Amino acid sequence: MAGETQTALELDRSDVGATLEPLERATMLPPRAFTDPGVFEWELERIFRGWVCAGHASRVAEPGDYLMREVGPDSFVVMGGPDGRPRAFLNVCRHRGARLLSDTEGSVRRRVVCPYHSWSYELDGELASTRHMEGTEDFDPSCWGLIPVRVAVVGGLVMVDLSGEAPDVAEHVGDLAEHLERYRTEGLSRAGAITYDVAANWKAIGENYSECLHCPGVHPELNALSHYRSGELIEGAGAWCGGSMTLRDGAGTMAREGGAGNGRPPIQGIEGNELGSVLYFALFPNALVSLHPDYVMLHTLWPRAADRTEVICEWFFEPSTIAAEGFDPSDAIEFWDQVNREDWHVCELTQKGVRTRGYVPGRYSTEEVDVHEFDRMVAERYMEALREPREVVR
Repeated sequence: MAGETQTALELDRSDVGATLEPLERATMLPPRAFTDPGVFEWELERIFRGWVCAGHASRVAEPGDYLMREVGPDSFVVMGGPDGRPRAFLNVCRHRGARLLSDTEGSVRRRVVCPYHSWSYELDGELASTRHMEGTEDFDPSCWGLIPVRVAVVGGLVMVDLSGEAPDVAEHVGDLAEHLERYRTEGLSRAGAITYDVAANWKAIGENYSECLHCPGVHPELNALSHYRSGELIEGAGAWCGGSMTLRDGAGTMAREGGAGNGRPPIQGIEGNELGSVLYFALFPNALVSLHPDYVMLHTLWPRAADRTEVICEWFFEPSTIAAEGFDPSDAIEFWDQVNREDWHVCELTQKGVRTRGYVPGRYSTEEVDVHEFDRMVAERYMEALREPREVVR
């Protein structure tokens, strides 16, 4: 990011260091991490310009299928290429800088056409045609394709690196890839999606996802399917944290009607003890992946302000399950829509609380292991910046 103006991170090193202490001694992230616009801008520049999850590979599986995402002032498009491989580009025309695509997802037939002056681009980003450029000197169309962005697919997750400088994606995803592959995440198809506008910081949502101590009071229907203290911590290499939840006897998944699952078969290859568990993972910074016996749920978090996050929640099933007569995913979707809205409510209460003058950050329960791990991933990035020498302006 040489040559770019960097936003300074205005946090106290001792406050951040308190979060990096061992769980039993640690203190939660400072309130300014959730409320300060300057911290938010720093996160967009330094956290969300590394690897982020744009969505699921099935959404860009066909040539011309695309996802459009926004990170602060930046917008990028991931598009299925003519050879079946996804490409990613900045969502900007090379002529006068107009935004090319405005919908969050969709499909183009043969080319991407700028809505301003009709410059058009092939699905691989190459410039296809222009207008009125015949007299322009030293204009080589092959040099004016869309600006590429680094992209990779791991376990069905489309990962994008706007900086172009992040470590290898395999290092970022790490051992989580094995779990994604075990649940055939890449081969699943979408059966539903809901987008939410949550009046809370993105980190509050990540923390909330990473624990279920709140479940008995906030999610009684969920707690009826899985005891809030059940399951085990799962550890491994990579920028993620997570664990398992054990389904109660008689529940085959997380859904309405006692988790009966409308008679759906499990994901191919899921068997034995896996049929009685749900795995949940937070892949830093913006993907929350829930692996159920019969479906996968994916949340992606898109920060819009220090106190506002857009959340896209999607449900993925085996294609054969979707094609079966009588397939109905509403029991799962409606169940999680209710749980999501319950979560957003308490996240919004937290957002209101942490901005109260006089509030000081709390302490972790020793059972909030994943919350602490999620916060550590944030705090480690803060600390890297706080250790960097600052330029003195004379």
